[in-house]
Amino acid sequence: MGNLWHVVLIGFKPGASEEIKQEIYERYQSLAKDCGGKEAGILFWTVGHNLDLRKNVHLVEIAVFSDDEAMQNFRNHPKHKELTDILCKVADWQVGDIHHPSPVRNS
Repeated sequence: MGNLWHVVLIGFKPGASEEIKQEIYERYQSLAKDCGGKEAGILFWTVGHNLDLRKNVHLVEIAVFSDDEAMQNFRNHPKHKELTDILCKVADWQVGDIHHPSPVRNS
């Protein structure tokens, strides 16, 4: 079946403070490692500020998991749940998940 590619587009709600936005961004930088990293099946992880703000998307998360089980373990990890609890108060997001047959390669 291949790897599971996971993309999250995060848009902060009006009134979200710069401090909370920065805290969320900083937590995202270490989230993969905090949730087990490569040993837990998180093969690739990056979160950055979106360059195109026309659709109110402020952060973009791109992750590649070894399989569906690794993704579910990540979703259920206490550090992920902790961040989601903070995020749901100040942002909305959309998620896209696809299976991709090719291994992750840096080009």
